[in-house]
Amino acid sequence: MSEVKQIAALTLITFIIAGLGLTLIKYSPYFMEGDVIVDSYKAVFYADGTLIENYVYEVKSSNKYRMLYRVWDAALSIKQLNEPSIEFLNASTSEKALVYLKDFQGIVWVNDSLNNDLINEIESLAYLNEVGVFNPEGFKSGRYNVTYAFKIYPPIEYDGKLCHLNLKLADEHLTYRTVEVTLKNASYILKVFPHPPSLKIIKYENEFRLYGSSSKDEIIEVELLLKKDVLSVINGFLKEVKDVNKLTVEANRYDLIQYYLGLTLLRLSQTAALAFPFLFLLVYIAYGREKRFIIPKYLSVTPNNKLKPWIVNLVFKSDPLNFDENGFYATLLDLHKKGKIKINLKNRKGLIIQLINEEGLDTYEVRVIKFLKDLSSNNIVDTDEVKKLVKTLSSSRKFEWKLLELKDELLYLTKKAEASIAENYMVNGRRKLIPFILASTFLLLISILLVFASNYLISLTALASSFIPLTQSLIALAFPSTLFGKWKSSFYKEKLEWDSFKRFLSDLALIKKYSPKDLSIWGEWLIYGTALGVGDNVTKVMEELKISLEDVKIARSIPVFIQPVATAIPFSKSQSHSGFSGGGFGAGGGFGGGGAGAR
Repeated sequence: MSEVKQIAALTLITFIIAGLGLTLIKYSPYFMEGDVIVDSYKAVFYADGTLIENYVYEVKSSNKYRMLYRVWDAALSIKQLNEPSIEFLNASTSEKALVYLKDFQGIVWVNDSLNNDLINEIESLAYLNEVGVFNPEGFKSGRYNVTYAFKIYPPIEYDGKLCHLNLKLADEHLTYRTVEVTLKNASYILKVFPHPPSLKIIKYENEFRLYGSSSKDEIIEVELLLKKDVLSVINGFLKEVKDVNKLTVEANRYDLIQYYLGLTLLRLSQTAALAFPFLFLLVYIAYGREKRFIIPKYLSVTPNNKLKPWIVNLVFKSDPLNFDENGFYATLLDLHKKGKIKINLKNRKGLIIQLINEEGLDTYEVRVIKFLKDLSSNNIVDTDEVKKLVKTLSSSRKFEWKLLELKDELLYLTKKAEASIAENYMVNGRRKLIPFILASTFLLLISILLVFASNYLISLTALASSFIPLTQSLIALAFPSTLFGKWKSSFYKEKLEWDSFKRFLSDLALIKKYSPKDLSIWGEWLIYGTALGVGDNVTKVMEELKISLEDVKIARSIPVFIQPVATAIPFSKSQSHSGFSGGGFGAGGGFGGGGAGAR
């Protein structure tokens, strides 16, 4: 694939990931709503502690749910308690359903029913501090309007001038599509701190209204700084503290920092996700774009037959930093052609390799010869003897070091080679991606830390979004190292020529047109075709054309020769082990808690 196609593919892929990822994160709450939600939640809170809540439940699946309720974390009772608590006043619903309550002691009260079986069933199903409506037959799909009235007896902090009340309306609940909280008697209220801060506040003549929505289990809380006069109308449990205003402002400053840090991280991740595809393109234009050369689509002549096959594999086959076993196979064929070794077939699949001389070999080729020597006896490598040798080495701890040494050397010869040679041909462009990796990793790590410190859903949204730029960066890193770097001298032209040559050797119809009599050409094609990873194509055509070159059969058998070493398991690694992990937790702040549910 040309570099233009590579950068086009990278830009398109990373842009699609950004679009799909951000869309999925934005709309995931809707996909996760489940079969029942609260379409509308309205709460009206009066200065005397009266709270009126109206829920419009939307049931999407008929007869699946029999109880629609709201539950409190605080103690719920049908009478006033001598502790911070919530007194149930009444409930109403337009549906034919029973209103029930299970108080803090587990006592169940059911409106208009003395049926013990019914009471026992509610007692077994309901949570403590739960009030709701019960339909023994199950609710049909549709919307159900339920209103509850409570008297709140909250803990209140005060000093010589001010009072502080923190009322948590929900923290474990269904999805609330719309939220509207009205704070009556605004003349007592000096300041409102909504949790989450995303709730919009509008001040009317004698009330505050908060508008918004709430995803599943997202906290809904109002923290109020009140005039001390309010103590004459509300019945709370007082606690004197020093400087209520300072404590309230400082606590909410910390909350605001959490919220806006989450919002900032979210915006940065969204911006990075949308910008990275275009920044990749800009980096390519600035540092990676190569001079254009006109090269035939197919090239039948070996571009540079002076170049060692293993270098062709390392530099020109795919990514200049990727080496594979084809470079090793091609080197054996090349050494055989040059008379450094002599390879003969043994039986049908076996080989006998005779080591002849090492003169004029480069570093990689010397290590190939050394590897063969380690497997040889009297400079003769017999594949049958190699199997016996490896079996002996793998069955004994005493000789394990020798097997590990052979495997390490084979790993070098088939996966690494002299990778530094590639730097003579190109500049590694992956270094240009370091800022992308660092920036996206930083966003991810800060988002993870924020999730543990914050109660707000936006921190989870920021965390999910931060994975997108990191994913984009890793994808860019997987593209060839030359995409954001440069080929030195005129090696990009040679790279294109090797691509054309590989394309030619991959086209069976084209190479069949050449004469089977020119054995030198076919031998060269076999070596460089193997180095380029298309050796199988060349051998297939040579067999079809009945070209009598023994190298074809040798090329087929070479992979078998290293298989015993590659697959051998050292003695001490023939055992396995396993482990385990797990854990998790959550948190909240104000008085009250709980929220709407269904079962």
